[in-house]
Amino acid sequence: MKGLKSIIFAAAALIAVPALVSSCDDWTDPKAEDFFTPPTPSYESNLKDYFASPHKVMFGWFGSWTAASKSNSLIGLPDSTDFVSLWLCFGNLTPAQQADLKAFQARGSRAVLCWLATNIGENITPGYDLVPPLSAAEEFWGFTQGDIPSMIEAAKKYADAIADTCDKYNIDGFDMDIESTGTLIMGGQESRQVLNEFLRQLRKRFDESGRMLVIDIPGGASWLHYYGYLDNDVVQSVDYICWQTYELGHSGLDNFFNYVKNWKPEIFEEVIAKSIVTATFERASDKYLFPQQSTWEYSGGLPHAGQGAYHIEYDYPGNPDYPYVRQGITTQNPPIHE
Repeated sequence: MKGLKSIIFAAAALIAVPALVSSCDDWTDPKAEDFFTPPTPSYESNLKDYFASPHKVMFGWFGSWTAASKSNSLIGLPDSTDFVSLWLCFGNLTPAQQADLKAFQARGSRAVLCWLATNIGENITPGYDLVPPLSAAEEFWGFTQGDIPSMIEAAKKYADAIADTCDKYNIDGFDMDIESTGTLIMGGQESRQVLNEFLRQLRKRFDESGRMLVIDIPGGASWLHYYGYLDNDVVQSVDYICWQTYELGHSGLDNFFNYVKNWKPEIFEEVIAKSIVTATFERASDKYLFPQQSTWEYSGGLPHAGQGAYHIEYDYPGNPDYPYVRQGITTQNPPIHE
């Protein structure tokens, strides 16, 4: 355990120093690699040891990713950020984004695609920017609405297309936002298999490539029917569940996870171990809950995976930058003095 203590102490110290990037005055050329100073070998080794050690993760949904300035680049995040979901990123990365992603991954952090995948073909059907008309989706992906076997096969093709995009750009996986119904997410007992087979196919592809499968679901009892749509083996197969617990402090989180436990009690210990609680930085009035969530532990005594924030990039302004995120990392994983 002595080695683990040293790793946690060293990595916690990493976030207290200025980020290894140039000052804001230097951000004049939209090439992400120009604004990144590679870490020293010892720094890099300590950071990767930290990522490999047992610890509470720091996560965020990162929006408006352009890699044109420090505030909207992944390498501007604190170095101990474990992973981010690239909110509304559908692929087609620019050279600046590809360079930014490569530098972000080089230090041990990861980034996954993320969008509200309610319908088969959403956001990646050729010729349509977002949700294609039903007729176009049926024609391109090869299904008939209401014919469950054909919808399952189409959902698998959709999963393969997402996995192919991750392979093309070396993106670390996919985060499926589950909070509405459509041709992919349906409530009927038989039709739920469209969603489950979609996620099973993604898991299969990501196991082959070593990528992450993440789901996120709103953090309220009234939303848990979406969690109920998922078969137990599918829930057990995902790497993380990011709960949108934006308005919840300590007691609210306890109450919410008691509801989660009631839905699938037989796998709850596994579920909470991969559960990330999140606040939102989109609404300034709710940001105060983030540090509360940094100190939360489930009253039932089971550990959770960590914490995160919606629009994590909104925490950039500050001295140092990302003040809430930096403090959250330290609070969750305090330095250990022997």
